[in-house]
Formats: sequence, structure tokens, C-alpha cells
Amino acid sequence: MSKRMVLFTSIFLSVVLLVVIGGVVKIVLARQSVSVASSDLQAQIYARDAEYAAQITAANQQIQQLSVQLQSQQPVDTAITTSISPENASSIALLSAGSGEALVQIPELVSYEGKTAYEVQLTDGVYYIDALSGEVLFNGIPERVTSEQAAAIAGEYLGGMDPRYATVKLAVSNGSQIYQVTFNDYIVFVDQFGTVIQAQIVQYTNTTADNSSTSVTYKDHDDDHDHHDDHGGDHGDDHADD
Repeated sequence: MSKRMVLFTSIFLSVVLLVVIGGVVKIVLARQSVSVASSDLQAQIYARDAEYAAQITAANQQIQQLSVQLQSQQPVDTAITTSISPENASSIALLSAGSGEALVQIPELVSYEGKTAYEVQLTDGVYYIDALSGEVLFNGIPERVTSEQAAAIAGEYLGGMDPRYATVKLAVSNGSQIYQVTFNDYIVFVDQFGTVIQAQIVQYTNTTADNSSTSVTYKDHDDDHDHHDDHGGDHGDDHADD
């Protein structure tokens, strides 16, 4: 083979090799380009999905807020928020108040310190009973005093007399029980809540020359309680009969 043929063959093979290498390089570059393009597209898809998710979350939060606002503006349905009846509320109040109290009117549903409650009007005050639990939320009836306390109150009213030397008995005035406290020539009437409503001074006078009999008269003293004026005469007669 001549040198010229060898040279041409070498050149041909070199060209073919370069063409093959160029083709391989193009294929590799094309695949890398596709891979890069795919990565960018996937990142865009992820970003778009994240944005949609954020928008959906924000919309759900707004819906929840509106729902809470609507519920707070709706009136309270007392038929749903009560578990005890007016009769139950009356019984609870009367049992708590003790004897001497009576129901004045049918209990009504009211709002007391943010709670649904029954307002129970009794003779000497008002009760508020929780409409759900039956708990006594408020007791407006003053605490009653004992006979010993009534004697002490009457003794202090008379200027410091010793209550140990007092005679105490129950009396009735206008349908209510009161205490009749007697110190020698003094009678003091104290109501069940410790208020002095009337005081009397007992005076003994002779009715015959030989002092064979006496009569008793009373001088009333009202402690600024004009609505108890009728106590003196009734209790005075009772004492005279004793």
C-alpha cells in the first residue's frame, strides 16, 4: 500500500471518529439540558402547589373566624342552656333559705354575672340559681339571729343590760315570727334579722286603796319603724295576760 493511501485512510478514520465523538457529545448535552429543564419545571410545580396550599389554609382560617363571630352574635337559646326547671330552682332557694320564707312569684330566667340563672323572689329577699347546675349564685336574704343573739341585741339597745338576765320568747307580728325580749320593766321586740322594731316600758299602778291589785300599762317606743306600730298593743296585751 502506498503512503498516499495510508494517509487518506488515516484522515478518513479521523473524520469518522470526530463525527462519532461529536454525535455522542450532542446527545449527552441534550440529555443534560432536558434534565435541567425537568428540574426547573418540578421546582415551579412545587412552588405553585405550596402557594395553593397557603391560600386554602388562609381561606379556612377566615371561615372559622366568621363562624365564631356568628355564634357569638346569636342569642342564647334558654331552652337548650337550662337543665333545671323553675320548680327545681324554687325548691333549691326555699331549702337554702330555711323556714319562714315563701315564694313571691314564679322564677324568671335572667343573666347573672354572665351565667344563665333563675331569679327567685322570696319573702325577705332574692336568690339567683344557676340554670345549668342548680348552684346558688347569690343569696339576698340576711342571716337570721338566734334567741341568744336577740337578747344581746336588746340588751345593747337598752344601754348595755346583761342578756343573761333576759327572758326571750317568740311572738308573731304580721305573719312573721319575732323575738320578744324582756328585761325587768322593759320589753324589746327584735325581728329575725336582728333589727329592733319596738321597745316598751312596763309601768305598774295601784287600782285600790288597800293595794290589793295592780294593773299594767305600757309606753311604746318605736325605733323609727312606723310600719310596726301595731306590734305594741298586741304584744302588750299578751304580756298583761301572762
